[in-house]
Amino acid sequence: MKRLLPYLRQNGVDTRIIFFAAHTNQLPAYNYFSQLGFECKLIYWELFNEEKITEILNDVRANPPDVFIPNYFPVALYAARWIKQSGIPTVCILHNDDAFHLKLVELFAMGKEVDKVSAMVGVSQLLTGIIQKQNPDIIIKCLPYGAPVPSQTAVLTPNETLKIIYVGRIMETQKKISEVTKAFCRVAKEIQGTECVLYGSGKDLKKVLSILQSEGKGLPVRYGGSLETGKVQQHMLQNHIFVLLSEYEGLPIALMEAMACGLVPVCLDSRSGMKELILENETGLLVSDRGNDFVNVVKRLKNDPALWHALSIAARKKIVEEYSEESCNKRWLHFLKELAGNGENRKPIELPAMSALRSLYYPQEFALAGKPMPSALLLPLYKLKHWAGRMKRSLLTNNIFNNP
Repeated sequence: MKRLLPYLRQNGVDTRIIFFAAHTNQLPAYNYFSQLGFECKLIYWELFNEEKITEILNDVRANPPDVFIPNYFPVALYAARWIKQSGIPTVCILHNDDAFHLKLVELFAMGKEVDKVSAMVGVSQLLTGIIQKQNPDIIIKCLPYGAPVPSQTAVLTPNETLKIIYVGRIMETQKKISEVTKAFCRVAKEIQGTECVLYGSGKDLKKVLSILQSEGKGLPVRYGGSLETGKVQQHMLQNHIFVLLSEYEGLPIALMEAMACGLVPVCLDSRSGMKELILENETGLLVSDRGNDFVNVVKRLKNDPALWHALSIAARKKIVEEYSEESCNKRWLHFLKELAGNGENRKPIELPAMSALRSLYYPQEFALAGKPMPSALLLPLYKLKHWAGRMKRSLLTNNIFNNP
């Protein structure tokens, strides 16, 4: 978003951003775009689904767009039902092929006619193919987010330490971060002349630090902290191998950024869009596990600098020619302008009755994406509970509680 939205604005497409966020002053993305002059609307995450949908509809009704992009948020996709009825095209974006995203396809591409969006976008060919296999009667597009291509490129000099990097979310789900950390510790221990570092943030950071303290103690492996978006490639350029051993992926932006820097990608051969970027032994290397095969591939690159150089050049070329920020941004711009032209005669958005909102179906796959409103008898109790939770977090943040 930080790269695409300013490009769209420079080319005549204004964007209003609706943010879901908790009651907190720590809103980096919201503050970032607000300071850049983008119109932003904040909706608190603690609200019930029905309340969020109502806020979305009121905001869109007051600020009608030419295209509405609910992205992958179920409550926004349900709000899109009434937005589409007003003649505004709507777009769902598929970022992964996990159960959550597959349910989005089922409900909003193949479900009831009233719930179907105008278009579905897959950020990789794999994801686009998943949508196409269902043969929905909506617009389907493959539109990856591009990566900037720096003027510099990674360099590996003779006898230099081989530097290996992970950049991404620090979490077990999908990323398998504990196994990645253990794999880094093993490489640092078994392959002389290597150095490993993990960057990112997430709920499982304590696990990473614990593993580094035990298995990585005294070895050239460490946690480097969280990186600012605009400085990621500066750090990448100081390394040689980019590692991603996720259980599944869409089309990872960090991977594209690393390849654009000339880093050689070493990734798990998993169900993902990574194979669109990594052509085995041409633009990178795929491994079958996070254990022996991974260690052996790193050892191979350490012992064969010529192989590293060949893969580095090809990896960067792949991004320059097919996935650069400039080319992908142009594709998004063309798609949005084309879609805006498909809008029907616009009319005011009709706000649904609460009974209609309460009848919406939320499958188990959406359990973490919001909560439906309880019965009227329980509603005051839930409101009190949320208020008490906010007060407690506020007091803890301001260090009001004293340690016993």
